[in-house]
Amino acid sequence: MRRLMFRKKGILEWEEVDPLVITGENQVIIEPISIARCDLDLPIVRGETLFRAPFPVGHEFVGKIKSLSEDLANLYSIGMTVAVPFQISCGSCPACLNHHANSCDSVPYTSGYGMPPGANSFGGAIADEIKIPFAKQMLFVVDNKINPVGIASFSDNIAEVWKLAGRFLGQKKDPKVLVVGGHAGSIGLYTALFLHQTKKAEVLYVDTDTTKIQLAESLGIPVESFSNFPKPTKKYDLVCDASANKQGWDFAVRSLGRNAIFSSASIFWTNQWEIPYLEMYNQGVEIHLGRVESKDSMEALYPYILSGIFTPEKIVTKTANFDDAKEAWLEESIKLVITK
Repeated sequence: MRRLMFRKKGILEWEEVDPLVITGENQVIIEPISIARCDLDLPIVRGETLFRAPFPVGHEFVGKIKSLSEDLANLYSIGMTVAVPFQISCGSCPACLNHHANSCDSVPYTSGYGMPPGANSFGGAIADEIKIPFAKQMLFVVDNKINPVGIASFSDNIAEVWKLAGRFLGQKKDPKVLVVGGHAGSIGLYTALFLHQTKKAEVLYVDTDTTKIQLAESLGIPVESFSNFPKPTKKYDLVCDASANKQGWDFAVRSLGRNAIFSSASIFWTNQWEIPYLEMYNQGVEIHLGRVESKDSMEALYPYILSGIFTPEKIVTKTANFDDAKEAWLEESIKLVITK
């Protein structure tokens, strides 16, 4: 079978490997039919992260079941459309049972598709096939009325919506929410769109990127555009940071009101990072950082998608055929989806 490999900085190559096979119970092999490029994937191939080549790429995907172990015959069928959490999890260890499937004890810590340390063991999604080792835990059956292109990012960048905003909305009455866009480009837009469409909060999306501002504005989301992030003049109940840069981060943390909640999707590749500690302490701020809980977030957001209240397909700005993935993966766009 064919899969796309990250070889070295700026270089992707197709690789031929042996076809995947079922080797035990609770296993499924699927054919990816829509694979999204995560906001982190371009920085990875540009050498801007701590991830080092080589490894197979792609971790946000929806696919169709190609084969399955006999014990699953009454649960799933060939051709069924499924989304898959990008984090590998067994569903039965203490971490999984405590709703921390992103830290499953049965596999090396942070194992997932398309990124180290899991990619060389579990593969990447830009491939003819991908194997799901704990199928009953990991498969998420998708209703046929949902376009798989629109939810290709379901397991990560869309799931971040729940991490950043969704889980907090019940804690505040009529909250005012600030979403700070930036290098985590689609995450900020997905989050602002969810808040706008569900009408669960008064939302403002801010960014220095005019392309993302224009997309948000075209979707009816209230926006404010800056050439550079200024000193904040307004305070918010919930601030969702998707900037992944120092200026956006500083704007976000200084926009927090009293007893506000701060959540971030930004990754900074350092242990040395400043916050206005005393100011946040006196304001009574809650700080929420960390990796997304892929599986639980998918379950929480799915009813909004199925009902049509939340339409994440509106954030997809580019599609490309599977055969063109090597070239398309390196091109700028807010949200790229590879189709097959």
